[in-house]
Amino acid sequence: MFRILIADDVPKIRRTLCDYFTVKGWQAFPAADGEEAVRLAAAHMPDLMILDVMMPKKDGLAACREIRAFCGAPVLFLSALGEEEDLLAGYADGGDDYIVKPVSLPVLLKKCEAMLARSKGADASHRLVCGALTAELDGRRVFADGTELPVVGRDFDLLVLLMQHKGAVLSRGQILDRLWGYDFDGDPRVVDTHIKQLRRSLGKHRSCIKTVIGSGYRFEEGAV
Repeated sequence: MFRILIADDVPKIRRTLCDYFTVKGWQAFPAADGEEAVRLAAAHMPDLMILDVMMPKKDGLAACREIRAFCGAPVLFLSALGEEEDLLAGYADGGDDYIVKPVSLPVLLKKCEAMLARSKGADASHRLVCGALTAELDGRRVFADGTELPVVGRDFDLLVLLMQHKGAVLSRGQILDRLWGYDFDGDPRVVDTHIKQLRRSLGKHRSCIKTVIGSGYRFEEGAV
């Protein structure tokens, strides 16, 4: 299930978008303003974000700039503004695409699916490739230099999550939320245990998983 953050200060629009994506199998997180959008992005590390440009407290452009410091997920700006300078401002602030209201929900969904596919790096064979590592999502297998690595179970899910968010730091809490669920009440250090196991399974490629002291873990493509 993919996660989408939807930030719009108009309750009807926010509710309509969240309901539509939920019906389509996504998990939607609604935000009524830019400050709430930043908080939710940090807490849940969504796979994609839709940010309205004109919002109270912090507009969508400012929210995007702040989110970009910790999350590389694609951002789609949603606005009633359609002038060229507004489009350029959106891209300059870290946005990946821009759509003008009113919007067709099926078109919006297809645009989001296309953005998500590009950002995840998964090709038509459902493979995720980052540097020397290739993860076959359907078969749940990991290869490096043509050799299959013994990455299985939760360790496979952990590696895919880190690869999908390459370059971004994921905290223990964010990893627990994504892989163990909201209701996990065990020891958060279970994440550290799985990181150790994963590194052991990756062998000479273990250095692609970096520890960011006091923050969490980051996947670095190309690190050996």
